[in-house]
Amino acid sequence: MKEVKYSINDAKNRLGCLQGIDVLLRVNMGRNKIVEYNGRVENLYSSVFTVKSDCDAIRTYSYSDVLTGNVKFYSRNA
Repeated sequence: MKEVKYSINDAKNRLGCLQGIDVLLRVNMGRNKIVEYNGRVENLYSSVFTVKSDCDAIRTYSYSDVLTGNVKFYSRNA
């Protein structure tokens, strides 16, 4: 089980700072499947947030995905 170091409010505040900024996302889909794509944090809701990818697909993740490290954000220039 993964250890959680921060609270949900910390994740919401962090994502609030990233809202509208182009970022590189690395998403752990399980079973050693990691997906990378460029996107932008579009909307923040009480339990989830949405990310719009460069190909105009909208994906939804929970704040717990960020806390456990299943969704990671990097600078797009990286």
